[in-house]
Amino acid sequence: METKTGAIALLAVVLISLIAAILLSIKSDRRRTSISMSAEGDMNNSINQKEQQAKNANLWGLPSWGLALMTMFTAFFVLMVVGDILAAIFKIPDSDGFALTLYILYNLVIAGGCFYICRLNPKSIWYVPVLCNIIGIVSSIAEPTFWSGSLWIVICSGWALSIIASITGTLIGKRKAIPEDQ
Repeated sequence: METKTGAIALLAVVLISLIAAILLSIKSDRRRTSISMSAEGDMNNSINQKEQQAKNANLWGLPSWGLALMTMFTAFFVLMVVGDILAAIFKIPDSDGFALTLYILYNLVIAGGCFYICRLNPKSIWYVPVLCNIIGIVSSIAEPTFWSGSLWIVICSGWALSIIASITGTLIGKRKAIPEDQ
């Protein structure tokens, strides 16, 4: 009973810190958009328009945390629903090979989402990998047999892959944000 209480307390601390990071991110985004443009001429106006277009270049106008949650739900859908449908259609028995393939696909969906989101908004590297992998994080805390089987190897390698993809996306996003004439 003591380990479950500790896991729940740790989960609560992680969720509170994630909410705080998201709120700080939203607050800094509001400050950034409320900065007034200088009246130095058309050159500054065109530069500010390009910056605004680059800032709003995300999918469907969603912020990074929304895209990360959408990636998490998409990966979970691929893992659970599509896997069950494929297993039912093709009458695949519950084997470790098929489950491993689905978990690898799950990890690739999350890594691709982390790369794309961090490329669009490089400052979101601090919370996007955590939000995308929150299902794996919660299952590692709540599931008692998570660390005793071989599932933890696949999930933890997916965490590492999503962190590497996020760093790569951030580096590419920062490189694109630098004006080419400098």
